Amino acid sequence: MSGPLFVAGHLFFKRRREQAKGHPLIGAAAGIALSLIPLVTVDHIAAAMIEGIIARYRETSSYHVQVHNWGVPDRKTWEESAEKLAEEEAFSDAWVERQGFGLARAANVREGLTLRALPPDVYMRDEGFSTYIEFDEGGWDLSSADSILLGREAARRLGAAAGSELRILTARRLDNGRYIPKVTRFVVKGVFTSGYQDLDRTWAFIPLQTGWSVLSDESAVTFIGCKVPHPQKIGRSFADSAAVTLGEGWTAYVWTDLNRYLLSNLNTTRGILLVIMALIIIVAVVNVLTSLIMLTLERRREIGILKCTGTSPRDITRTFLLAGIFAAAAGTLVGSAGGLLVSRFINEIISAVEFLLGLFTSGPAPKLLDEGYYLQTIPVTIRWGATAVIALSTFALSLLAAALPASRASRLKPLDVLRKH
Repeated sequence: MSGPLFVAGHLFFKRRREQAKGHPLIGAAAGIALSLIPLVTVDHIAAAMIEGIIARYRETSSYHVQVHNWGVPDRKTWEESAEKLAEEEAFSDAWVERQGFGLARAANVREGLTLRALPPDVYMRDEGFSTYIEFDEGGWDLSSADSILLGREAARRLGAAAGSELRILTARRLDNGRYIPKVTRFVVKGVFTSGYQDLDRTWAFIPLQTGWSVLSDESAVTFIGCKVPHPQKIGRSFADSAAVTLGEGWTAYVWTDLNRYLLSNLNTTRGILLVIMALIIIVAVVNVLTSLIMLTLERRREIGILKCTGTSPRDITRTFLLAGIFAAAAGTLVGSAGGLLVSRFINEIISAVEFLLGLFTSGPAPKLLDEGYYLQTIPVTIRWGATAVIALSTFALSLLAAALPASRASRLKPLDVLRKH
């Protein structure tokens, strides 16, 4: 193999002296590298972003298990049932949440809010919830009956800040079908964000005690939110356990059921992105094929000389296969390393691009990430196994692409080649 290896290295690293243009195999290796960088980056970022979005829904909105009773039990029954579930070994905690709609007014601005009535201590007792609720102003304070915490986007539209006073209109339906309006005064104790605006743009947290009084049974939804130690491994057995514990009339749903459509949409989006990136890889692999064909055409004279000196067709095939291996290996290694590097510093790269764009635009610096559709910062999960599969698949496809021109080179007839040159 020393002869074919030497010639292959010469073909890959050297160019013909009479040619001023670059070597085609170097271009093929660069094409593979440039194709792998976005593919590896998308794989790392897409997986982390999906988990980041799902984790926010799971920890702050749907919880791990939701328990409902459509028979509208009284307040005492709800609270006793939550305490009963919290004592179960399968659950780490459980509490009552009451949700309803209210029309908020601050100054001359009106805005609809989703009022989420929670126990005042839920932020302190549940680490998952507090991890994803961050405060721009103030902090978690539902100690008084008139306390309210506003989502960042809701606060912006209302022009409210910590210390602002709001009036919120709710309604109660009478037996005759008529509604009685109720106006309640609140004081903003904090402005928060979950890091994903599409999730919290209309949220407002109020004390559970206040929620019982201002949100009527007809217009509100009450449920028990449960947490488990390992939500990623949750199954229907947890929901069945909760329903059995509380008895007839209670229905439970796990977070995967509650977020089924969201999970499907996010995974479909990730799949489409990876398919697009895979198509780019296929184009890069085709570049290896065309580059080796061009190399075969350019090196016909050298092939003829090698055959005349006794080089076997098998060695000619090995030579061009090794040249393809050099191109594939170089492109795969550089592309994989580049993808890992870009993934690691993606947030710094985006910040640098935003800064450079800000130098050429007037007004506030443009933002490449809209919080309505993306997380505030891009999370990254380095998936070493997936990266290895991508790299090995690219390398294998490149070798298959190199086999055709390598076989073609071994079938060239030396006398015909030397007559033409």
